Amino acid sequence: MTTKEKLLLENKAWAQERLSLDKDYFKRLSQMPLPEILWIGSSDSMVPIKEITNTEPGEIIAYRNFGNLVREDDKGLMSLIEYCIKVLNIKYIIVCGYSHCQCISEAIKFNEHDTPGVTSWLEEVNQLYKDHKDTLANIQGEDLESELAKINVQAQIDKLKKLNLVLEAWQSGSEYPKLVGWFYNLNNGLLEEVKEVAAEEKKVARIDSRI
Repeated sequence: MTTKEKLLLENKAWAQERLSLDKDYFKRLSQMPLPEILWIGSSDSMVPIKEITNTEPGEIIAYRNFGNLVREDDKGLMSLIEYCIKVLNIKYIIVCGYSHCQCISEAIKFNEHDTPGVTSWLEEVNQLYKDHKDTLANIQGEDLESELAKINVQAQIDKLKKLNLVLEAWQSGSEYPKLVGWFYNLNNGLLEEVKEVAAEEKKVARIDSRI
């Protein structure tokens, strides 16, 4: 049996199991209310969003890229943020980094492998590593990667709060979207809040955007 065939077989088994537990499961999913959360995570497969948040399909819109980066040249992400804010009236944008992240590991090693595309994409994370070299000087291994992952999450939240799409929503009088940075620890399965930009901080964000 090929990997593809196994996946299709497992899909059938999963669908049958769902229906055996709840005959209206798929009907109910199709009638779910609009999601209130946009989750920006890394491409790594170690963070199953539905499971770690104990949510149903449809409650969270997820977007993944290598390193959970907020980049204005990422048209997929920018168009999704536009849709979430202007059409779905999303309440939260969550950026989540995590321990044992291969993207962070690659950003620390930087140029070690013959992967110019990866090196180019992770250049800003490597720059964060250099900028915080003094803070990170006495940290090694897994702890170093975790601390850099948290720093990276904070940096992405800082970029989000300066996006015109976010600023326009705030300036219209809305308290949403609220921006939240989380770190997921694979060692214990727990989420940790790293940073939040709430409604009362929006005036500061507006000032920052003009500097």
